[in-house]
Amino acid sequence: MTVKKLAMIAIFTGVASIINILESYVQLVPGTAFKIGFSNIVTLIILYVYGPKEAVTVVILRLIVTALFAPGTFNGVTFTLSLSGAIFSLITLIILKKLDFFGIMAVSAISSVMHVIGQIVAASYVITEAALFYAPIMLFLSVPAGILTGILAKRFLDSTKELFIEKKF
Repeated sequence: MTVKKLAMIAIFTGVASIINILESYVQLVPGTAFKIGFSNIVTLIILYVYGPKEAVTVVILRLIVTALFAPGTFNGVTFTLSLSGAIFSLITLIILKKLDFFGIMAVSAISSVMHVIGQIVAASYVITEAALFYAPIMLFLSVPAGILTGILAKRFLDSTKELFIEKKF
């Protein structure tokens, strides 16, 4: 791994963590922890630029940093929901990227739905009634949220191609 790649992954991990922490202060759907998932833009960028191993690394580090600094995140329930959603989402991202059949917006939307499914699965063991009540709302909102993050990630990648090219001297 080059120093530039390591530095870029560290920077993007920090950016994703800050976005995630800031987003935790905004409640879009009353009574839920629903977020657009803007930190997933970083996950998409890292996956498409560097690959699955680096994307997994960024997500794990982001979860840990967010759990340490975001309000109420390091309790068992919130961290469990975040982790299960991240696992489902990451597996989906990696498989769909490897298949190379869908564009980044579709990949993002599908992984957003899988993130919610992962959270519902975990929540059904921890907070059963609430998980079933909010599941349709969360699933419905995950599609436009995933499309939005996919659009933003694509725009970023399209406008910063030169940033990721390794220059040889």
